Parts: sequence; structure tokens; C-alpha cells
Amino acid sequence: MLLERLKTAGILIVFFVVVISSFPAWFLFIVASIMILLASWEFFEITFPSQPTKDRLLCLVLAALFPTAAFYGGAVFFYGSLFLSFFALALRCSLFGTDNLRLRLDTLQNYLFGIIYISFSFSHFLLLRNLESWKPWIFTILLVTYAGDIAAYFIGRRFGKRKLSPLLSPNKTIEGAVGGLIASVGILYLCEFFFSALSDITHLQAFLVAILLAVSGQAGDLVESLIKRSYGVKDSGKVLPGHGGVLDRIDSILFAGPIGYYLAYFL
Repeated sequence: MLLERLKTAGILIVFFVVVISSFPAWFLFIVASIMILLASWEFFEITFPSQPTKDRLLCLVLAALFPTAAFYGGAVFFYGSLFLSFFALALRCSLFGTDNLRLRLDTLQNYLFGIIYISFSFSHFLLLRNLESWKPWIFTILLVTYAGDIAAYFIGRRFGKRKLSPLLSPNKTIEGAVGGLIASVGILYLCEFFFSALSDITHLQAFLVAILLAVSGQAGDLVESLIKRSYGVKDSGKVLPGHGGVLDRIDSILFAGPIGYYLAYFL
């Protein structure tokens, strides 16, 4: 199982490096859109398996708006898509549905959360294209987040004693989380050394960036655990061997992506 996870992780890392560094930007848009749609499908399969077909299509169309707006329209169209999604879903749940009004409100919350949680968050990677040094920042966010994730896993298995959140993830420990933070800081300093675009930030800023990315990555992992535990699901899907679904693999960068974008923008 562990070997399978590492193989899949290695393939994914190489794939992302090749896509970002060697392919045209539109191909990154296609890959991001496919991942968003697959992860969104998995989310609604978990939280609303009996979701009407028309509602599933509506949610997927709205989810596809965010990467499209981020890539072709920029920040104004991106945040406009957020309101459009809220308006469309609010209108649908207000005018149509069961006689149980509480259930209609719960449906609206479920749909809107799924779209914001996955599509809105992940599409921040495409917003990074508006920055001159977008490639180094994408590499940095991915490397720092996944390095912290991997380090937390191995250090937690070797030295972990105190549970971080027993209800959500019994295998995660405080020792593992701290180890992940340290690994993230180390990787960030390496990125600062190798990427000239990051050379202008101070060591203190680099330290704070690493901590924020690591914490947001671990938070993203815990949120997905909350979703799966709430519905009694082990994996979000079976697309990736050893990793479950797409959502299982991108959960840690769903929060790290937006955090990284705003840090890159202001720095």
C-alpha cells in the first residue's frame, strides 16, 4: 500500500512538473479543469449520491466557470463567478425542490460548499498566471505542501504519540504535524535558493510563507477527513491507485493554493 502510494505520488509530481514547465498554458487550464470536475463529481457522490441529474449538471457547469474565468478573464470575472454560482443555486433551491424547506436550505449549503471548496479554491492556481513569476510560485506551493504532507506521514508513523484529531484522522499526530512544518520550511528555503523569482523575499518572510502553506495544507487534509468521516467513506474515489480519488490527492492544496496566491500577490 505504501509503495503504491509513493509510486502514484511520484508519477503525479513528475506529471505536474512537465505540464507546468514544458506545455503551453492552455494545457494547464485543461488539466486543472478536468481535475476540478472529477473532484467535484466525487464530492457530490459522497455528500449527495441521490442528487438529481439536472442538479449534478448544474453544479458541474458552475464548477467549470471558475477555472475558465481565472484563466481567460482574471480576478474580476473570477469573483463574479462566485456570485453567479451563489445566485443560480439560491434561485434553484428557492423555486424548486421538496416541500421540506429545511432540506432545500441544506441542499443549497451542500451545493455551494462543494463548488467553493473545490473549484473556487483550486482555480487560484490559474489566477497565479497573472503574476510574472507564476511558475516558480506554483512549484513552490506544490513542493512545500506535499513535502510537509509526506514528512508528516513518515514522522508521525515513526515518532507519533499524541493524536492531532482522533475523530477526524486517528493516524495523524502532533509530532507528525510538527515534522511536516519543519520539512515545509526546509523546502521553502531550497525554493528560495533555486528560484530567482523568490530571491527578493526575506528569510523571515520565507519562514512565514512556509508555515502558512504547511498549516493550510494540513487543514485541507483535515477538512476532507471531516467530509469522509461524516458520510462513512474511506476514499473519495478509485481513480488513483493507492490514493483513492482525485479529491484525496488534491485535498491538501485546496487551501494552500489560495493562501499561496495571496502571499505571492502581496510579496
